[in-house]
Amino acid sequence: MLEETRKAKLIDLIKEKGEITVNELSKRLGVTGTTIRKDLSDLENLGMVVRTHGGAVLPSHTKVEWGFIQKSQQHVEEKSIIAKKAIEFIKPGDSIILDSGTTTLAIAREIKKMKLLPLTIVTNNFFIATELVGTGIDLIVLGGIVRENSFSLIGAFAEENIKKIYADKAFLGATGFSKDGFMTPNVNEAKIKSLMISQSSESFVIVDSSKFERPSFAIYATFKEIDHVITDWKVPESASAILVNAGVDLIIAQKEDNHDPKR
Repeated sequence: MLEETRKAKLIDLIKEKGEITVNELSKRLGVTGTTIRKDLSDLENLGMVVRTHGGAVLPSHTKVEWGFIQKSQQHVEEKSIIAKKAIEFIKPGDSIILDSGTTTLAIAREIKKMKLLPLTIVTNNFFIATELVGTGIDLIVLGGIVRENSFSLIGAFAEENIKKIYADKAFLGATGFSKDGFMTPNVNEAKIKSLMISQSSESFVIVDSSKFERPSFAIYATFKEIDHVITDWKVPESASAILVNAGVDLIIAQKEDNHDPKR
Protein backbone atom coordinates (compact mmCIF):
# COMPACT_ATOMS: atom_id res chain seq x y z
CA MET A 1 0.00 0.00 0.00
CA LEU A 2 1.34 3.42 -0.94
CA GLU A 3 2.19 5.69 2.00
CA GLU A 4 -0.29 8.38 0.89
CA THR A 5 -3.09 5.80 0.55
CA ARG A 6 -2.24 4.28 3.93
CA LYS A 7 -2.36 7.66 5.64
CA ALA A 8 -5.71 8.41 4.03
CA LYS A 9 -7.10 5.09 5.30
CA LEU A 10 -5.62 5.83 8.71
CA ILE A 11 -7.51 9.14 8.86
CA ASP A 12 -10.72 7.39 7.76
CA LEU A 13 -10.35 4.84 10.56
CA ILE A 14 -9.84 7.57 13.18
CA LYS A 15 -12.94 9.37 11.83
CA GLU A 16 -14.89 6.12 12.10
CA LYS A 17 -13.77 5.29 15.64
CA GLY A 18 -13.28 8.74 17.13
CA GLU A 19 -10.17 7.47 18.90
CA ILE A 20 -8.11 4.47 17.93
CA THR A 21 -4.99 2.74 19.21
CA VAL A 22 -1.74 2.09 17.41
CA ASN A 23 -2.28 -1.67 17.82
CA GLU A 24 -5.70 -1.54 16.17
CA LEU A 25 -4.42 0.64 13.33
CA SER A 26 -1.53 -1.78 12.83
CA LYS A 27 -3.91 -4.74 12.55
CA ARG A 28 -6.42 -2.97 10.30
CA LEU A 29 -3.77 -1.64 7.89
CA GLY A 30 -1.42 -4.64 7.99
CA VAL A 31 1.73 -2.72 8.88
CA THR A 32 3.97 -2.55 11.93
CA GLY A 33 3.36 -0.36 14.95
CA THR A 34 6.57 1.49 14.08
CA THR A 35 5.15 2.45 10.69
CA ILE A 36 1.88 3.59 12.27
CA ARG A 37 3.72 5.72 14.83
CA LYS A 38 5.74 7.37 12.05
CA ASP A 39 2.55 8.02 10.05
CA LEU A 40 0.87 9.53 13.12
CA SER A 41 3.90 11.70 13.77
CA ASP A 42 3.85 12.97 10.18
CA LEU A 43 0.11 13.67 10.36
CA GLU A 44 0.45 15.40 13.72
CA ASN A 45 3.08 17.72 12.23
CA LEU A 46 0.54 18.60 9.52
CA GLY A 47 -2.11 19.29 12.15
CA MET A 48 -4.26 16.38 10.97
CA VAL A 49 -4.23 14.26 14.16
CA VAL A 50 -3.53 14.63 17.85
CA ARG A 51 -1.44 11.89 19.46
CA THR A 52 -2.82 10.29 22.61
CA HIS A 53 -1.36 7.69 24.94
CA GLY A 54 -1.18 4.64 22.67
CA GLY A 55 -3.21 6.10 19.80
CA ALA A 56 -4.64 9.21 18.16
CA VAL A 57 -7.75 11.35 17.71
CA LEU A 58 -8.67 14.01 15.17
CA PRO A 59 -8.23 17.66 16.15
CA SER A 60 -11.45 19.65 16.32
CA HIS A 61 -10.99 21.34 12.94
CA THR A 62 -10.88 18.02 11.04
CA LYS A 63 -13.47 15.96 12.92
CA VAL A 64 -16.24 17.00 10.54
CA GLU A 65 -15.85 17.43 6.81
CA TRP A 66 -18.92 19.54 6.08
CA GLY A 67 -21.33 18.11 3.52
CA PHE A 68 -21.78 19.92 0.23
CA ILE A 69 -25.16 21.43 1.10
CA GLN A 70 -23.91 22.63 4.50
CA LYS A 71 -20.84 24.20 2.87
CA SER A 72 -22.97 26.00 0.28
CA GLN A 73 -24.71 27.83 3.14
CA GLN A 74 -21.44 29.12 4.60
CA HIS A 75 -19.69 32.38 3.55
CA VAL A 76 -22.37 32.97 0.91
CA GLU A 77 -21.53 36.64 0.35
CA GLU A 78 -17.83 35.98 -0.11
CA LYS A 79 -18.42 33.12 -2.54
CA SER A 80 -20.82 35.20 -4.60
CA ILE A 81 -18.36 38.09 -4.90
CA ILE A 82 -15.49 35.72 -5.74
CA ALA A 83 -17.68 34.14 -8.45
CA LYS A 84 -18.47 37.55 -9.96
CA LYS A 85 -14.75 38.30 -10.11
CA ALA A 86 -13.99 34.88 -11.62
CA ILE A 87 -16.33 35.28 -14.58
CA GLU A 88 -14.46 38.42 -15.62
CA PHE A 89 -11.82 35.97 -16.85
CA ILE A 90 -14.28 33.89 -18.90
CA LYS A 91 -15.22 34.85 -22.45
CA PRO A 92 -17.52 33.31 -25.09
CA GLY A 93 -15.84 30.44 -26.87
CA ASP A 94 -13.84 29.31 -23.84
CA SER A 95 -13.64 25.73 -22.63
CA ILE A 96 -13.83 25.70 -18.83
CA ILE A 97 -13.28 23.13 -16.10
CA LEU A 98 -15.29 23.64 -12.89
CA ASP A 99 -14.26 21.21 -10.20
CA SER A 100 -16.51 20.02 -7.41
CA GLY A 101 -17.02 22.78 -4.84
CA THR A 102 -19.49 25.32 -3.53
CA THR A 103 -17.54 28.33 -4.85
CA THR A 104 -17.36 26.74 -8.30
CA LEU A 105 -21.12 26.19 -7.99
CA ALA A 106 -21.43 29.96 -7.43
CA ILE A 107 -19.42 30.50 -10.62
CA ALA A 108 -21.80 28.20 -12.51
CA ARG A 109 -24.75 30.28 -11.31
CA GLU A 110 -23.07 33.50 -12.45
CA ILE A 111 -22.30 31.98 -15.85
CA LYS A 112 -25.96 30.98 -16.13
CA LYS A 113 -27.03 34.58 -15.45
CA MET A 114 -24.52 36.07 -17.89
CA LYS A 115 -25.35 33.68 -20.76
CA LEU A 116 -21.75 33.51 -21.91
CA LEU A 117 -22.28 31.55 -25.14
CA PRO A 118 -20.84 29.65 -26.83
CA LEU A 119 -19.15 27.94 -23.90
CA THR A 120 -17.97 24.45 -23.04
CA ILE A 121 -17.92 23.40 -19.39
CA VAL A 122 -16.47 20.21 -17.94
CA THR A 123 -17.37 19.32 -14.36
CA ASN A 124 -17.28 16.44 -11.90
CA ASN A 125 -20.07 17.74 -9.66
CA PHE A 126 -23.77 16.84 -9.86
CA PHE A 127 -25.04 20.17 -8.52
CA ILE A 128 -23.04 22.13 -11.08
CA ALA A 129 -24.23 19.88 -13.89
CA THR A 130 -27.86 20.28 -12.80
CA GLU A 131 -27.45 24.06 -12.63
CA LEU A 132 -26.18 24.25 -16.21
CA VAL A 133 -28.48 21.76 -17.95
CA GLY A 134 -30.69 23.47 -20.53
CA THR A 135 -28.65 26.69 -20.71
CA GLY A 136 -27.23 26.12 -24.18
CA ILE A 137 -23.78 25.44 -22.76
CA ASP A 138 -21.92 22.41 -24.10
CA LEU A 139 -21.83 20.47 -20.84
CA ILE A 140 -19.50 17.53 -20.22
CA VAL A 141 -19.89 15.56 -17.00
CA LEU A 142 -17.05 13.26 -16.00
CA GLY A 143 -18.01 9.77 -15.02
CA GLY A 144 -16.61 7.97 -12.01
CA ILE A 145 -17.36 6.99 -8.44
CA VAL A 146 -19.80 9.23 -6.58
CA ARG A 147 -18.33 10.66 -3.39
CA GLU A 148 -21.51 11.30 -1.43
CA ASN A 149 -20.15 13.91 0.95
CA SER A 150 -19.17 16.26 -1.88
CA PHE A 151 -21.40 15.00 -4.72
CA SER A 152 -18.26 14.74 -6.84
CA LEU A 153 -17.17 12.11 -9.32
CA ILE A 154 -13.73 10.69 -8.60
CA GLY A 155 -11.63 7.60 -9.23
CA ALA A 156 -9.85 5.99 -12.17
CA PHE A 157 -12.72 6.45 -14.64
CA ALA A 158 -12.95 10.20 -13.97
CA GLU A 159 -9.16 10.51 -14.12
CA GLU A 160 -8.95 8.78 -17.50
CA ASN A 161 -11.72 10.97 -18.91
CA ILE A 162 -10.13 14.24 -17.82
CA LYS A 163 -6.91 13.17 -19.59
CA LYS A 164 -8.83 13.10 -22.88
CA ILE A 165 -9.64 16.82 -22.92
CA TYR A 166 -7.67 20.08 -22.74
CA ALA A 167 -9.41 23.23 -21.52
CA ASP A 168 -8.63 26.92 -21.70
CA LYS A 169 -9.18 27.53 -17.99
CA ALA A 170 -9.72 25.48 -14.83
CA PHE A 171 -11.38 26.82 -11.67
CA LEU A 172 -10.77 24.81 -8.52
CA GLY A 173 -11.87 25.16 -4.92
CA ALA A 174 -9.97 24.14 -1.79
CA THR A 175 -10.82 23.14 1.76
CA GLY A 176 -7.49 24.05 3.29
CA PHE A 177 -4.18 25.85 2.90
CA SER A 178 -0.63 25.34 4.05
CA LYS A 179 2.75 26.95 3.40
CA ASP A 180 3.25 24.32 0.68
CA GLY A 181 0.00 24.54 -1.27
CA PHE A 182 -3.77 24.18 -1.46
CA MET A 183 -5.43 21.18 0.11
CA THR A 184 -8.45 18.88 0.07
CA PRO A 185 -9.54 16.24 2.62
CA ASN A 186 -9.50 13.28 0.21
CA VAL A 187 -6.59 11.86 -1.80
CA ASN A 188 -8.84 10.91 -4.72
CA GLU A 189 -10.23 14.45 -4.85
CA ALA A 190 -6.64 15.70 -4.81
CA LYS A 191 -5.73 13.50 -7.78
CA ILE A 192 -8.59 14.70 -9.99
CA LYS A 193 -7.92 18.34 -9.07
CA SER A 194 -4.25 17.95 -9.95
CA LEU A 195 -5.17 16.45 -13.32
CA MET A 196 -7.59 19.29 -14.02
CA ILE A 197 -4.72 21.74 -13.58
CA SER A 198 -2.44 19.77 -15.89
CA GLN A 199 -5.20 19.54 -18.53
CA SER A 200 -5.79 23.29 -18.76
CA SER A 201 -3.88 26.24 -20.16
CA GLU A 202 -4.62 28.49 -17.19
CA SER A 203 -5.59 27.58 -13.64
CA PHE A 204 -7.45 29.54 -10.96
CA VAL A 205 -7.86 28.52 -7.32
CA ILE A 206 -11.02 30.22 -6.09
CA VAL A 207 -11.31 30.13 -2.33
CA ASP A 208 -12.99 32.18 0.37
CA SER A 209 -10.76 33.58 3.11
CA SER A 210 -11.90 31.10 5.79
CA LYS A 211 -9.97 28.33 4.01
CA PHE A 212 -6.67 30.06 4.83
CA GLU A 213 -7.28 29.50 8.54
CA ARG A 214 -6.73 25.75 8.55
CA PRO A 215 -4.96 22.90 6.79
CA SER A 216 -6.74 19.94 5.26
CA PHE A 217 -5.27 16.50 4.44
CA ALA A 218 -3.87 16.23 0.91
CA ILE A 219 -2.08 18.91 -1.11
CA TYR A 220 -3.38 18.94 -4.67
CA ALA A 221 -1.36 21.90 -5.99
CA THR A 222 1.78 23.71 -4.96
CA PHE A 223 1.92 27.44 -5.61
CA LYS A 224 4.19 26.90 -8.62
CA GLU A 225 1.53 24.76 -10.28
CA ILE A 226 -1.24 27.38 -10.32
CA ASP A 227 -1.53 30.68 -12.16
CA HIS A 228 -4.04 32.71 -10.14
CA VAL A 229 -5.77 32.74 -6.76
CA ILE A 230 -9.07 34.58 -6.38
CA THR A 231 -10.19 35.20 -2.81
CA ASP A 232 -12.13 37.78 -0.82
CA TRP A 233 -11.19 40.94 1.06
CA LYS A 234 -10.80 39.11 4.39
CA VAL A 235 -7.76 37.09 3.33
CA PRO A 236 -5.19 37.03 6.19
CA GLU A 237 -2.04 39.08 5.56
CA SER A 238 0.12 36.07 6.39
CA ALA A 239 -1.53 34.03 3.61
CA SER A 240 -1.27 36.93 1.16
CA ALA A 241 2.44 37.20 1.88
CA ILE A 242 3.01 33.48 1.26
CA LEU A 243 1.19 33.62 -2.08
CA VAL A 244 2.82 36.82 -3.31
CA ASN A 245 6.29 35.66 -2.28
CA ALA A 246 5.65 32.42 -4.19
CA GLY A 247 4.90 34.41 -7.33
CA VAL A 248 1.17 33.65 -7.46
CA ASP A 249 -1.12 36.22 -9.09
CA LEU A 250 -3.32 37.07 -6.10
CA ILE A 251 -6.66 38.63 -7.02
CA ILE A 252 -8.75 40.11 -4.21
CA ALA A 253 -12.49 40.36 -4.83
CA GLN A 254 -13.91 43.38 -2.99
CA LYS A 255 -17.48 44.18 -2.00
CA GLU A 256 -17.44 47.19 -4.33
CA ASP A 257 -14.84 46.15 -6.86
CA ASN A 258 -14.54 48.50 -9.80
CA HIS A 259 -10.88 47.83 -10.38
CA ASP A 260 -9.23 46.24 -13.37
CA PRO A 261 -10.04 42.48 -13.34
CA LYS A 262 -6.37 41.61 -13.51
CA ARG A 263 -5.75 43.13 -10.06
